[in-house]
Parts: sequence; structure tokens; C-alpha cells
Amino acid sequence: MSQAYVGTAKRTFQQALIHLLESDYGLVGSRRIVETLAEDVQKLADQFYPPPQHLSSGWMVFTGTRASGGKTHPGQSAGDHELVTLAWPVLPPEDIEYLAHHPETTSARQAWFHQRLARIIEYGLNHPDGPILLTLADLAAMLGLTTVQVSQLLAETRRTTGKPLPTKGYYFDQGMRPTHKEEIIALYEAGQDEANIARHAGHAPESVGHYIRDYERVKLLLSHQTPLAQIGQLIDLQPNVIQAYAKMVARYHPEIKLA
Repeated sequence: MSQAYVGTAKRTFQQALIHLLESDYGLVGSRRIVETLAEDVQKLADQFYPPPQHLSSGWMVFTGTRASGGKTHPGQSAGDHELVTLAWPVLPPEDIEYLAHHPETTSARQAWFHQRLARIIEYGLNHPDGPILLTLADLAAMLGLTTVQVSQLLAETRRTTGKPLPTKGYYFDQGMRPTHKEEIIALYEAGQDEANIARHAGHAPESVGHYIRDYERVKLLLSHQTPLAQIGQLIDLQPNVIQAYAKMVARYHPEIKLA
């Protein structure tokens, strides 16, 4: 059973209410009592507020995560963050128009997915209630793709548009102020060359090259299933640095399984 969608499945009205009761109202005690209360409120909400029937064609009601608070910590549930439910432009009429006026080729379909992916992410980022973030799994579910396909599409879209297009994982891993390594590798994975990265990040070209080479060495060893504990010995890097690069590899290359 895939664990990629566990967080997506936990972002529910009941989970948001449990979070509200515990964080804003300081309701403590039996977790089961809080969950039962949330279930009863859910039943009342379903009774008094049935689903609306006036959404535009191609829009999907989906719960994302507000970009608020700091980094996640071990043991924190995906539903413990502030949740916001929006109607997202997943397949509006212009998408159907695109299909009607373009050939059924791989390149045309890829361009179609690039447009949709960027639009969905930017819709959440620019929403008045936001920024609202989605995970790779959220986007995969919306688009009918795998998380690996979405990761690859996202890297290509960032490269072709020059836009960062952040996902939930990036924000809650690094916050709004990424480390030097994170900033440089994000630009590198978006297809920028070292000179542009150095200019954009305000770092010396030799420092940029150093970060990228270390990242590529860690990625290569991980692709060969080398345990993290051995990587530092092989390339003479500190364990915390190895861990940081391993997180980046997992984010940008989910097809590489960590040993």
C-alpha cells in the first residue's frame, strides 16, 4: 500500500476541527472524546449544509494546507496544519479547448499538463485565503498521474517557466527562508546554469559549484542504494550535510529510493 497519499487523506473537516479545538480552545483530555465531538459536528454540518450544486464545470473542491507556521517535527500528523478547502481550476473549459485544437501527440499532451500544473499551484499561492499549498500526492490525484510523473513534470515546468512553483513539502521542510544549499539546488533542479544561480542567489560561482557537485555525488550514491551512514565516509561529508542533500534528492527525484 502506497504511503504517498496518507497525508492527503487526513486533510478533512473533522481533522481541522480537532486541530482547532486542541490548539485554539486548549481542549485537552481524551483524544477519543475530541474525535467523537468532531464526528458529531461533521454530521450536523452535512445535515444543514448539503454540497452546493453551482460550481463551474471542471472545478474540484479539494482541501489544501495554508502556508503558516514553521517546519514540521517528528510525529506531527499531516492534518495538524491549518487546512483550507477551495474550489480549484483542475479542468476548466480552456483545457478542453486546448485538446480540441492541438494534435494528439506526446509533446502537446506534455505542454497541456505543464499549463494545468502551473495554474493549479499558482491558484493556491495567489488565493485571498492563502497561500494554500498542495503536495505532490495532491497534484497527482488531481491530474490522474503518479507522484513520480508529477515530480518530473514539476521540474520541467519550473525550468521552462522560471517560476519556483513551491509545494507543501518544500514550505514545511524549509520554511519561507531556505538555506543556501536549498536555494542553489532548487535553481539547479529548475535547469539554471551555475552562472545564473550565482547571480540570483548572491553567492560566489565556486561556492555554487561546490554545492552542486556535493549534491550530485550524494544523489549518485543514493541511486546505487548506498546507505546514508556510508556516504559520509566515502565522500568526506558531515552526517547533517548528507541528510540535507538526501532530503533534496527525495524531493526532486522520488524515483530514487533511500536505502
